[in-house]
Amino acid sequence: MWSSGALSSALSSLMANQLALSVASNNIANAGDPDYPRRRLLTAPAGSDGGSLGIGRGVDVVGVEAIRNDLVETRLRQETAAKSGAETLAEGLKNIENVFNDANGSGLLDSLTNFFNSFQPLSQDPSSLNFREQLKLNANALVNAFHTRSSDLTQIKSSADKAISADLDQINSLAKQIPDLTMEIKSEDITHPVPDLRDRRAALVKQLSTYVDINEVESGTDYQITTKNNRLLVFNNTAWSITAADVDSSIGKGSLRSALDIRDTYVPKYLGALDQLAYEITQRVNAIHSAGYDLNGNTNIDFFAPLALATDAARLITLAPAVAADTREIAASTYGSGTENGVALQLGNLLHDPVFSRGSVTDQYGNLIYAIGTDSSSAQSSATEHDGLLTQLQNRRQSFSGVSIDEESMQILQFQRAYEASARVIQVVDELLKTTLNIGAA
Repeated sequence: MWSSGALSSALSSLMANQLALSVASNNIANAGDPDYPRRRLLTAPAGSDGGSLGIGRGVDVVGVEAIRNDLVETRLRQETAAKSGAETLAEGLKNIENVFNDANGSGLLDSLTNFFNSFQPLSQDPSSLNFREQLKLNANALVNAFHTRSSDLTQIKSSADKAISADLDQINSLAKQIPDLTMEIKSEDITHPVPDLRDRRAALVKQLSTYVDINEVESGTDYQITTKNNRLLVFNNTAWSITAADVDSSIGKGSLRSALDIRDTYVPKYLGALDQLAYEITQRVNAIHSAGYDLNGNTNIDFFAPLALATDAARLITLAPAVAADTREIAASTYGSGTENGVALQLGNLLHDPVFSRGSVTDQYGNLIYAIGTDSSSAQSSATEHDGLLTQLQNRRQSFSGVSIDEESMQILQFQRAYEASARVIQVVDELLKTTLNIGAA
């Protein structure tokens, strides 16, 4: 009967537009969330009513779809990892740069300068116990400066190691939550799309991408997440844990990779340069000092305790026991009288003499500071660049997937009119039925 078909069509339209209004209302409610992709109601023609004219039976509601651009989402994940990694590296290098901060007058450069300059007054009066005591104080200050910086760098390395462990824990925790959601999505998708579940999974994937650069692939009924070095994290209903043994430079960008670089590349590089400087100072000072004579006429006395290797030299450098116990043991003279100043002059000139492997003491230290500053500046520039790129991608995502209040308001008016029209159809059909029944009764 024509009336049942008309009523069916009108009722389905009524329900569809009512649901569409609910979707629009939900979009507006979440308009302030930058990660919320707007929804749209999916509908399809209900099919023929079986009559000879093939008139349709209205509309079927298929489900609710979240609007996403897969290419933009992929680039967002990649840039999120890049920004997180760049910021982690910049922060780590800034901490290293602060270790060598000479701005407040208490840096290693000041200690080096004060130590070598202390030989100048001693050269003018080699027998002065006051000048010898001042030299010893400045030597101990230099030793402590090396120890402090070695300890600080070691602490930064330890902090990076802890950050790696924490990142791995977070990666594994997030990965373990994804398979259950994936199974729910597969189960629900059989009947209708489930954007809320997909949003929850997307949020986990977004968090995951701050720690490590990942590839997300959904093909048919299969879903997987891998790292850039093809380490499988998630496949359908299974998650795999990664350990420190699985992590190397091929892991891709992200905070995990940058913490690894701080621990295994940057700290060893700078600490190695610091150790080399401490070792060469020890070797060069001892070579000159042991050839001279102290106030007692003795020779072959080391100023610093000898070091066999450059390894850990900044941590191990210390005054020789004889010099630490008695400043009369400091050799300032080239001759046995102990009151001549040849050795003191030679030692004082070491500050600027290019007799070390990379020039003078100041040259070698300057090269270290330049390398740290350059690396830190480059990392900061990279962090700023990736922040800008991420902002651009977020804007692209917002323009494609975000909620426009104006657009939703117009949609609401459209759905309202369609709803009213459907209600009017029902009213008209009802009136026609009553008229028909009255005619039949007459």
